[in-house]
Parts: sequence; structure tokens; C-alpha cells
Amino acid sequence: MVSLPSPERHDFFADDGSPLQLTRYRGGAKGPVLLVHGAGVWSGMFMLPTLEENFVQHLVRHGYDTWLLDWRASTEMPLTQFSLDDAAANDMPAAVKKMRQMTGAPSVQAVVHCAGSVTFFMALASGLLPDVRAVVASQVAMHQDVPPVTQIKSLMRVPELLDIGLDSLSPTEDAQHPLFQAAFGALANALHLECDSTVCHRLTFMYGHLFQHARLNRETHARLDEQFGRCNLQTFRHLAQMARAGHSVGYDHGRAENLRRHGQTTPRTYLHPEHLRLPITFVSGEHNRTYLPTSTERTCAWLRAAHGEGLYQRHLLEGYGHLDTFMGATAARDTYPVMREALEATA
Repeated sequence: MVSLPSPERHDFFADDGSPLQLTRYRGGAKGPVLLVHGAGVWSGMFMLPTLEENFVQHLVRHGYDTWLLDWRASTEMPLTQFSLDDAAANDMPAAVKKMRQMTGAPSVQAVVHCAGSVTFFMALASGLLPDVRAVVASQVAMHQDVPPVTQIKSLMRVPELLDIGLDSLSPTEDAQHPLFQAAFGALANALHLECDSTVCHRLTFMYGHLFQHARLNRETHARLDEQFGRCNLQTFRHLAQMARAGHSVGYDHGRAENLRRHGQTTPRTYLHPEHLRLPITFVSGEHNRTYLPTSTERTCAWLRAAHGEGLYQRHLLEGYGHLDTFMGATAARDTYPVMREALEATA
């Protein structure tokens, strides 16, 4: 396993006072590069101890000043109810500002994944991240195509149905709601038969199939509970609203509140390409069943229509799903180089 320099932890606050954390690994003069995780997980997904070489080690070995963000969706942060609008407006700009203050760099690169990618692109499209010079978008960005089962759950308003005294949903055990969690586990086990892990089955119910089982080594699969945890219900509701819309939209507060906040009865759209004229590389797992590969295909085509083809690249990662692109046993050989080479072009 590649050794890492000592981590440097930086605690700070988003513009609205929410606590955030950046962890820095000084790998060299390239970058700085920001890594942004998805919802209901934490930055540890980029540095699994169960892999021969994880993504952070890969970047450090290749000379990158690597920064891991734990934003308000992280399981390491206090659980709060928030929309992705809140995080886009406050967390992402604050993180980039903090990195620039600490490094003196005029701009940063970013590798962003899943709900973290959606949120980061919402901030980009709003013109809040002018100091980002290049992005690698993992699995999804501005358009969201989901599998039929996920679409059905979003149309059924499942997150709203769960609003029965619950403030979150978790794949792990929940001491606050043991009876619900036991029932949730039994349902998930009945619906998903890929393995014998209740944590894995709950994850699939919550997010869709996150990985190809054959891509994970046994220890990584056995320790999924170390990576995943509670995800607040408002974020689930917002993700479901986007799944129904098929693209990034603001949180739907209802007609009256939408009118008060935004001057219109419907949620705002983020489909404004003018601030997205920068190098972006999209990557999707060929077998992604959380966000279908057409998600990045649509965003890439939309941006090429707006700004030409030169700035935008897209890679379909053969044989991979959603999260195994970072957590897979052979990801260091198969997928990390694709993302790193995209960074090299603007390092």
C-alpha cells in the first residue's frame, strides 16, 4: 500500500454557519485538487484502507496536492435537514475559498461524485465557483436519468411517505429507530438477493445498485458500514424531485413558498450553461444503476451544443457501475488513470 503524508485537518464554516471539514494530503505541486463525495457517505470513500491503492494514494503518488471535503451531507458532519440548494450556495464556494486561502493558488481542480457532483455543478452553473479551472464529474452532473425502479420510488414520493417521525434513512443499524430499521432490513433483504449483507441491501433500496459486486474485494464489502450512514430526508426529497424532472432543479417548497423565495410558483432550474465554459471530463460506469450513463451523455451533449466540443470529454468505464469506480479492487488500474489523466491536462 502506498504511504501517505500526514493529513492536515482544517475545520471551517460554510457561509451560512454549517460546519465543514477539509483534509489535505500534500502530494506535490500539481493541483490543488478537491474531492467531493456524495450523500450519506463521507470523504473516506476516496481513501479506503481495504485497497492496495486507493484514489487519494493514487493522486498523491502522481504529485497532487489533494484535498478531501466533508460537506454537510457527510456522515462525519452533524445531521441536519437541507436541500442541495443550501449546499451549492454555501458549502462549495466556502471550500474552494478555503483551499485558495491555504495554498495561495489562483484556481483549483475538482473531482466530484454523485450528489456531490450534482451540488457542485449547481454552484458552478450559478456562477459561484469562478476559481475552478477544471472538473472531473463522476456519474452525474446537470441531468439525472435513473433506473425504472428509482423512478417509480420517486413518483410514489417514498421520501415523503417515510416522514413519519424519521429524520433520516440509514443502511446501518439505528439505535433511535430499532423497530423501523429491523423492518427496513427485512424488506431490503427480501427485495435484494445479490449477497448476504443487510447493509448492502439497504443501500441498494436507498440509492439503487451502487457497485458491481464482482468489482469489490471481500473486505471492502464487509466494511460498507464504515463508509455509509444517515442521509437526511429533505435531501432524499430533493434528489427525488430531480429524478422526476430529469435535470437539476431547485427544491420545491410548494407554490406559495416558491413564489416568495424565487418569484415563481415552480422550482428554479439550473440549466444555464454560461458559467460552465471550462474543461470538464464526464465519467460513467457502463453498468451504473444509480444514475444511468445517459445522465452524463446528456449533460456533455448539452454543453457541447452551447460551447463547442473542445472543452468537454466523456468516458464510459467498461465493466464498472456507480461507486466501484472508486471502491473497486482494481480501480487503481482501470478507472483512476482515466480521471487522473483528465486532471493532468489542466494540472
